[in-house]
Amino acid sequence: MSLGRRGDATYTRGYLRSPAWFARRREWFRSVEQRRQVVMCLVCRAEGPVDLHHTSYDGVRQEPSGAWVAGEADEDLMPLCRGCHEDLHRELDRRRRDFWGWDRRRASAVIVIGLRRARLGTDRIAASKGRRGWTNR
Repeated sequence: MSLGRRGDATYTRGYLRSPAWFARRREWFRSVEQRRQVVMCLVCRAEGPVDLHHTSYDGVRQEPSGAWVAGEADEDLMPLCRGCHEDLHRELDRRRRDFWGWDRRRASAVIVIGLRRARLGTDRIAASKGRRGWTNR
């Protein structure tokens, strides 16, 4: 299994645009809503529209007829805002050798933690400037 997006165009132009994937996304959001959880990006904590990042493609397959089956588990989908999702994939692609032998779930989790720490560090600096009364004068 690849660490990056599934390499073939059949996946990106097929599965991610298929009725099966759209139904699976709706099902994921319904299950989160039923648990009375808030959908937010796991990196920046932004609420609102999110992408669902695949930490595993287990259960996703294409039938001989060409129809897609969306059988991934809820735990295999990670909510990320579009910017953080792109950052995660940029890191997966850039650091592929760093994660040699790792599965996609583990590599994704490590990158999310790193992105979160980077964001928190930036937020802490901005907050400390505000508390100290720094201005742009």
